[in-house]
Amino acid sequence: MKILHFISGGDTGGAKAHVLALLDSLRKKNIDVSLLCIMEGIFTKEAREMGIPVTIIPQKKRYDISVIKKIKHFIIDSGCDLVHCHGARANYIALFIMNSLDVPFVTTLHSDYKLDFVGNWRKNLIFTPINAFALRRFKHILTVTNVFKEMLISRRFKAERLEVIYNGIDFSKDITHLTKAEFLEHFGLKYTENTVFIGIAARFDAVKGVNVFMRAVKEFCDMLPDADVSFLLPGAGEMEEELKKYKADNNLEKAHFLGMINDEKLMMGFYNTVDVNCLTSYSESFPYALLEGARAGKATVATAVGGIVEMIDDKQNGRLVAADDSKALAAVWKELYGDKQLRERYGAAFNKKAAEKFSVESMADTHEKIYKKIIDKG
Repeated sequence: MKILHFISGGDTGGAKAHVLALLDSLRKKNIDVSLLCIMEGIFTKEAREMGIPVTIIPQKKRYDISVIKKIKHFIIDSGCDLVHCHGARANYIALFIMNSLDVPFVTTLHSDYKLDFVGNWRKNLIFTPINAFALRRFKHILTVTNVFKEMLISRRFKAERLEVIYNGIDFSKDITHLTKAEFLEHFGLKYTENTVFIGIAARFDAVKGVNVFMRAVKEFCDMLPDADVSFLLPGAGEMEEELKKYKADNNLEKAHFLGMINDEKLMMGFYNTVDVNCLTSYSESFPYALLEGARAGKATVATAVGGIVEMIDDKQNGRLVAADDSKALAAVWKELYGDKQLRERYGAAFNKKAAEKFSVESMADTHEKIYKKIIDKG
């Protein structure tokens, strides 16, 4: 079985983690996998380091359609049995070629396509309807959460075209990370044993709700001004200046912007350092940021959106709050700040559930079964 994965190549965050973990796991099952991308980036760099074959057919701008013919010929020449698309740009290009080839196409929905460009009115106006149109032309769509499957059905996508495959993470992998002291020293911060570290690893884009996290920082600091707590925010994005201005305007010295972290060892150091791992998105699929926290055994607080509600059982293996509710978020932090045993209990319970249900092996097995079913149908 030869599978070609088609993705822009400039991806970061969950989509990058998903595709790389999937390709690595499929290779271990002796499935021939390769990547086709339209740009270079961290994603393609890491793929090559893993030994995954990568082909770049450059598309300098989204509306450059000259690559379509080249990509079509490449797919024909590759001899692949199936093309697996990821993301709006790959879906858009596939729209022009998939019906003229005998090779079946499938796409994975990593997020709510109506919210992908929230915060950028120009992109939202142009690319959201294009991606929606392209998605409806796929005969096979994989969703990373049952919530997304139901969402598509409610939008009149045909149920028989949809399959649910949860994201997976390798719990057997030997993780190399920095100690808390080493991680904090890297960013010029001091480590003290009694400090409680609360963090969020997310793009600084509107859909991720990092502004809600920052409002909760203010709420918490107003409630407990003398608390020995530190808030860690690795990341970058369109809202970065706004978030930093909010910090300055409200004298939130306990909040620390760490910049974009691209080094795996350093990123694992973040999950090792935080005592409470957060995600405050308005929309989510099945976020790797929470799975990484689960693997590290960290207490989790997240918004009850998308696939998160299938990961976190409130007050059993973590806490759920409503989207955009900074007061509720701060109140949960206050509870966890004063109860180390509760933090540890939540972390252990989430680790157990994730290891049992959201492993990378399970993800790869399910993909293999679906690939075979689609290929056999022809």
